[in-house]
Amino acid sequence: MKMSILLGVAQMNLGIILSFFNAKFFGNSLNIWYQFIPQMIFLNSLFGYLSILIVIKWCTGSKADLYHVMIYMFLSPTDDLGENQLFPGQKMVQLVLLGLALIAVPWMLIPKPFLMKKQHEQRHQGQTYIPLHATEESLLVEANHDPHDHEEFEFSEVFVHQLIHTIEFVLGAVSNTASYLRLWALSLPHSELSSVFFDKVLLLAWG
Repeated sequence: MKMSILLGVAQMNLGIILSFFNAKFFGNSLNIWYQFIPQMIFLNSLFGYLSILIVIKWCTGSKADLYHVMIYMFLSPTDDLGENQLFPGQKMVQLVLLGLALIAVPWMLIPKPFLMKKQHEQRHQGQTYIPLHATEESLLVEANHDPHDHEEFEFSEVFVHQLIHTIEFVLGAVSNTASYLRLWALSLPHSELSSVFFDKVLLLAWG
């Protein structure tokens, strides 16, 4: 079931990478710098790191408890790992990754609305509204006028939208990974139950 975590994290990374190509196609540099990059940092600082620990545990045959490692990475990041240490300098690596994950959240949330407001102001800087005479020509100009050209920038609405998007991403990453962890946790007693059933029922029945 650890493979489900690796596949799930790879799938989430793929979704973020596709958003990069989408932003690049539409020429939206804000989504690249303030959405794609911090999302990649947040996801891989926590769950990409967990995937690496799984691979290391497979390769070394370590008995480290990865549940313990990930939980106390948040609760007590400065404590010694003891028997759960998989490589030298792991505690320092976890502190750096935790710091990056914490930085990525305000990076996603705060700069983008202010930069969008600045872009809007620069786009409409120097524009003036000249009253038109009620002629046939003025009516034709008003008919062809795009109402969004002078649309006001609702900063609070944009900020709330960005806040919802940030919370949705963080909770989605955590909940999706937690679902894979629950599968992993359920697989442990299931494998033990299967072993007991095979030993105590099938072998005894076959004599």
